Amino acid sequence: MTKTALITLTPCKGDVIEFLNSLSVDYIVGLGDVECPQYISNYYGILGEMDNITTQKHLRQRNKLITTTFGNLSVDFSTKIVITHFQPRASYGSQLILGRILSESPELLIHGHLRSQKEYSVGKTRVYSAGSLEDGYYLIFDSSNNSVELERASH
Repeated sequence: MTKTALITLTPCKGDVIEFLNSLSVDYIVGLGDVECPQYISNYYGILGEMDNITTQKHLRQRNKLITTTFGNLSVDFSTKIVITHFQPRASYGSQLILGRILSESPELLIHGHLRSQKEYSVGKTRVYSAGSLEDGYYLIFDSSNNSVELERASH
């Protein structure tokens, strides 16, 4: 059984980093827009549009940039559980992701980018927005039963 915290929109603040490093999880996966991941224990991630070159270099040089799969999570739709930075939407967000969901029907899609945390469906796929960790939102994914818990911290 592996528990993974999924985060996005994460500021580089001591109390936030301390909170993340105190979580009882096996990994922390960033869904993009995570400042200073080098201070987060067991961190792996994908990139968002706000990630700077330092973040990109850190992840690439340490083989912590997720480019295909990470356990049973994938960015390339090769597993039943998909992670993306952008949300699937026709009017805003990513039409490409929306098209992939509709054609491939993954069980779950978990995304970053948005400040709000929510659960919704697109076709047969359950979709989760992690929400901004700056506002206290994050998700816990349990790989033993593919469950997602919506969490809120008060760091």
